[in-house]
Amino acid sequence: MLGGFGIDEREEAVYVELLRRRHGTATEVSELLDFDSATVGDCLAKLVSLGLVTGHDDGLYTAVAPDVGLGTLIVQRQAELQRVHGRLAELMAVYRTGSSWMAGQVEAITTPEQLATWLGSMERGAQMEILAFFRPPYILNPDLETISRFAPTYRYVYERSAFDDPRVPEEISGYLKNGYEIRIADALPSKIIIIDRQAVLLPMRPDQTSMHPGFLLVRGESLVRALVDLFERVWATATPLRVTATGLTDDVPGMDEVDVLLLSLLLSGLPDKTVATRLGTSERTVQRRLRRLMELTGANSRMQLGWYAARSGLIPT
Repeated sequence: MLGGFGIDEREEAVYVELLRRRHGTATEVSELLDFDSATVGDCLAKLVSLGLVTGHDDGLYTAVAPDVGLGTLIVQRQAELQRVHGRLAELMAVYRTGSSWMAGQVEAITTPEQLATWLGSMERGAQMEILAFFRPPYILNPDLETISRFAPTYRYVYERSAFDDPRVPEEISGYLKNGYEIRIADALPSKIIIIDRQAVLLPMRPDQTSMHPGFLLVRGESLVRALVDLFERVWATATPLRVTATGLTDDVPGMDEVDVLLLSLLLSGLPDKTVATRLGTSERTVQRRLRRLMELTGANSRMQLGWYAARSGLIPT
């Protein structure tokens, strides 16, 4: 548990034992933990250097209270991270002036090892959301035993043909149970992973079926914005999936062209009755469609629904 401070399991065991006893000699700790005296001596020396234990001239060692000892280490680590964060802007300036600046905008990833490393680091660094298109075949096999939640929001769209892979239903069920939002589309333009609307990972060819010729890591603002808009348009018309007692179901339809037109008319300020006339339907049908759209997008009001429509790129702004 204390490995982040460079404390191994034996050193932590010695510290915990001293916390229980408040103080003790190296010999007493060695006998209690069944460690050899040399190991305990090394552990105590390390703990003293970290300020977690105090050594006395008579050979007695006293544990420093965790809120003081560990609290100090935490403050020191936070200060170190702040210094690193401050240095980050300087290093990025150097990076941008170097010959690798264009590679920083669009970077090539050509091996499975590089791909796995980038995926792991990008997901762990996510602060807001992770968006993705999934279509067969898999380049990397998913680990269904370790579904993680590094970002607050995950939104994934699967191409319907992905269900030809027998692993996919189990994978999607695991994601849904962990709070991911999953939708299904008849066809997707490409595999895509978008991190915090700042970086996008996608294959070099839309029809790519293997690691070759490679993947592209895109960071350029204009390119990323265009790919995010593409995701939002597909997401808005894809069908939500949910888990039931009998498995996965996609019985909640996505938006269709009438829904998009309906939102456009409402955002122009027209009342429901006029919108119904324009669409050639009843006012009740308009209201029923609006309730379904609010449920589909998670909006609690028409204002939120309008915000979602504008944000997703469905309605020109």
